[in-house]
Amino acid sequence: MATLPVRDRLLLSATQLLRSKGADGFGMSELMEHSGVARRSMYQHFPRGKAQLLEQATDEAGRHASSRLAAALYGRTAVEGLIVIVDEWKQILVRHDYRLGCPLVAASTSAAEYPGAAERAATAFQTLAGQIAASFEADGLAADAARRAGDMLVAALEGAIITSRATRSTAPLDALSAHIRETWG
Repeated sequence: MATLPVRDRLLLSATQLLRSKGADGFGMSELMEHSGVARRSMYQHFPRGKAQLLEQATDEAGRHASSRLAAALYGRTAVEGLIVIVDEWKQILVRHDYRLGCPLVAASTSAAEYPGAAERAATAFQTLAGQIAASFEADGLAADAARRAGDMLVAALEGAIITSRATRSTAPLDALSAHIRETWG
């Protein structure tokens, strides 16, 4: 990570810590140690401190999730693309021993202390739901039904990720895959 620019190291570390500990689960000292960046460098890039860093890390996480979803949906039906995403999450959880979750969920649950990060997470969730809805519409689902499916599936995926971490099992994600296939496949 030392070869990355300072700003990128801070964003990457913040995202990794968000995924594993949540926004309230780490302080500036841990962030500095994790990123290998001096505290003064942090404030040069993020003058408003941790709040600004979390906002920008959440934006980056949202863009990354949107890109992953777009890649999964490209050339596939909505159902096929969603199964790819669910399978990716199963691999991530198993590979990291269920320690890493979605940084958007972590940011969204920090609304009391970091409202800007939570607002950005909400925007990212809306974007993802819109992408899913557009894919279902392209597959022939009516616009209202596609929009409801997009909203529900973002919530279901995030819930399945959280439940998988808590139970240390991919069974919730397997159930989601089965439900997607049964309902829309």
